[in-house]
Amino acid sequence: MKFHFNEILLWMKNGNIRRLKFKPNKVNVITGGSITGKTVIWGIIEYCLFGSDPRIPEKIINENVEWYGINFCINDKTFTICRKSISDDGTISDNYYFSGSGEIPEIPEKSINEDELKSLIDVEFDIHDKVVIPYGGKTIKQGTKISIRYFLLFNSQNENTIVNSETFFDKQTESRYKEALDRIFDLSIGIDSVEGTLIKEHINKLTTELRRIEKKITAYDKETRLFEQNMQQVIKRAKEHGLLSDIPSDFDTELRQLKEVVYQQTKILPSTQVNEYDQLEKRHWELSRQIKKFRRFEREYNNYKAVLEQNEDSLRPINYIHKNYSEIIDVPLVLEFVGQLKNELTSIKQAITKQTPVRISVKNKISQLTSELKTIETEMEKYPQRIEALSGDQEKYVLIGEIKTKLEFYEKKWEDENPDSSVKFLKKDITELEKKLGNREEKKAAVLRLLEELIQVYLDQAGDALENYKGYRAAFDYRDKFLKLQEPHSTKVERVVGSSSNHLFLHLSLFLGLHELFIRQKIPYIPAFLFLDQPSRPYYDNSKEKINDRHKITTAFTILNNFITRIREEIQSEFQFIVVEHIPKEIWEENNLQNIHLVEEFIGENKLIREEDKLN
Repeated sequence: MKFHFNEILLWMKNGNIRRLKFKPNKVNVITGGSITGKTVIWGIIEYCLFGSDPRIPEKIINENVEWYGINFCINDKTFTICRKSISDDGTISDNYYFSGSGEIPEIPEKSINEDELKSLIDVEFDIHDKVVIPYGGKTIKQGTKISIRYFLLFNSQNENTIVNSETFFDKQTESRYKEALDRIFDLSIGIDSVEGTLIKEHINKLTTELRRIEKKITAYDKETRLFEQNMQQVIKRAKEHGLLSDIPSDFDTELRQLKEVVYQQTKILPSTQVNEYDQLEKRHWELSRQIKKFRRFEREYNNYKAVLEQNEDSLRPINYIHKNYSEIIDVPLVLEFVGQLKNELTSIKQAITKQTPVRISVKNKISQLTSELKTIETEMEKYPQRIEALSGDQEKYVLIGEIKTKLEFYEKKWEDENPDSSVKFLKKDITELEKKLGNREEKKAAVLRLLEELIQVYLDQAGDALENYKGYRAAFDYRDKFLKLQEPHSTKVERVVGSSSNHLFLHLSLFLGLHELFIRQKIPYIPAFLFLDQPSRPYYDNSKEKINDRHKITTAFTILNNFITRIREEIQSEFQFIVVEHIPKEIWEENNLQNIHLVEEFIGENKLIREEDKLN
């Protein structure tokens, strides 16, 4: 996006107009002492661009200003935006003046409301209804349109941020802006596109629907099993009262027969043959008897083993006698007796420790018989336990009515069609959309590598100013949006880099790398300018009002100067800096930094609000 400021304007309450003029493709510097109004410059820009929490002090500044204004070029068009000053009670104004031709009025008057003006500016920033927050947070809702205010996070380094060791972006103590940075970052650096964001949003919706249906299918399967169990009880009761044949059949057949009896009054004669149930009952008795016998055998076998263990204990002294006294016992009969006892002890040990085939076979047999017994019991449950004759038609119809009510209750939940078919189509749609989206992780890795490559350009230019970290490589922490330094030929990464001077060069390198990336990626949402509030902060002695390290601040301004040249000559694009400073103009004049333009020196009586601008 082509963008640069031409002027900042203040319409004073005494009728004067205060104007600060800037040049494109320059490092525009406003330098001077403390408490001269330099820092307020960014607050004025933000206020004119729909700021809701202006950093404009009432004393001296706002109490003397009637209207604030900015005149700027965007995409080869010139616009003027003016906003009425803040009221005495701190209420921000919704009175705006706008000129699409860049006209600067003698006295601004309200000509447009804020929503209309936002819509016009959004068009130039290519922000439309599809440029939305990709996922929600505590303060930001998913799908809401991205505000220009969020993209301006990439355009400033205020006095609290420019040498901050904990964060690289303004307003990260405000939850709304902290959440916004995470949610717009991928779109801002070109990892995502609007089209890709829409595809991801569609994928998320389909995935949510897929999960909902899969949960429904799981519930369906569970309820189907429960339905069958409940209906088995209903079928069993119908059999007990002679409404259904007592010969077991598969569930679906018995359910169909039950519906015929209930809904069509079909008469199904109950079976008078009980041979099958008798056979099951007989087999149940046989199995129970066999299991009982095998378990008795198992108990007796265990008792036998226990006796062997007791005998082993009583024979253990024989081992000791045989081992320690066999050489001194010379009576043959005694030695023979001890040897026989030792052999018996060995046999007992083997019998105890050996897992005999008989024991294994008994356990297996008990397991098989128990399993068959459970199967028989399940089959027997299908038969009515008793047959109760109905005394007449009235009792019969009452029973049919009860069964009908239960049947309708259990079936009511599943009148909807089975959702299985939807899963196949949803998975197919998600796969096709993911193909259109491409391999996002590969693209993300490529963009971040490019960002680190561009940052490295400016770290290398810092050179000796980084002291012990000269030659370190850029290591951008994507999750925390934080620039670290990696030791050469090592995996060691440094987050803490010592002095505020080092942090200054990290901030400059990151933001220059980001803006070169925006320009190379042709990102339409980020205007090509950067506001810097006192880069000399690490080197300025407030008490003496002088610079302690001219070499390092000269290095910083040389980097800014070279950036303008690089953007113009190598990329053939445009960029603008607005820098408020304490440093004297000799810093750049002595070093022949051609891209630096002095806007004004706030020295003596020359301040943002001069004596002649104050309301008497």
